[in-house]
Amino acid sequence: MAADEPTRAEISTVNPIIINQHLTKSTFAYHEMRRMIMEGEIEPGTRLLLRDIADRLSLSIQPIRDAIKMLERDGLVDTESHRGAVVTQISGETITELIGVRMWLEILAVEESVPAHTDESVRASQEALELAEHELARGGGLAYSQANRRLHEAIEAPAPPLLRQLIVDSWEHLWRERRRMSLFSLQPTAGPSAQREHVAIVSAIARRDAKGAAAAMATHRESTLAAWRKALAELPSLPAQ
Repeated sequence: MAADEPTRAEISTVNPIIINQHLTKSTFAYHEMRRMIMEGEIEPGTRLLLRDIADRLSLSIQPIRDAIKMLERDGLVDTESHRGAVVTQISGETITELIGVRMWLEILAVEESVPAHTDESVRASQEALELAEHELARGGGLAYSQANRRLHEAIEAPAPPLLRQLIVDSWEHLWRERRRMSLFSLQPTAGPSAQREHVAIVSAIARRDAKGAAAAMATHRESTLAAWRKALAELPSLPAQ
């Protein structure tokens, strides 16, 4: 085994699922730390102590340093002069800006995906819509947020790969915040409104109406941004830009 690869014991003590993947220690540390941040195990504003994390992952300190540099590249970690590496805190202004940009991309993705949708992919979008309706009826804000994301992914599945990747990157940048404070928990009326807009989008896709689907997504963007602005105005604890 090469010197920069983790041993089987090192990996299995943390995440048995990835035992068979060929990872360097630095890449392994990056994926584990990214997962912990995205899943809320490490909260925004938390100082990343090298030794503590190295012990937790059964690694030396150097792979942790390398992982932190990669997490900085992702915008998930900031390095502060007196505190070292800290998990990035996202301001309310940044949240609305990123959502706004992502949903502009989604308007384009929906319009471009309509001609490429097949009967099978339309059914997948309709099934995702039904699942979202089910989660909305159950009343779980986070569960509906997850179903909402799966629905958007189904709707945009036939879009060009690079465009879809840009959208995924935007989702991922904010997903840890949305796990912590779901829009649909903060603003319960946003769910029914979003679902009506989803119905309009999927219906236009089923009719193979690209312009209509894009217009429906544009309406969805405006109402989503309005709901987020209202929700964030009631959360004064968010960091300033």
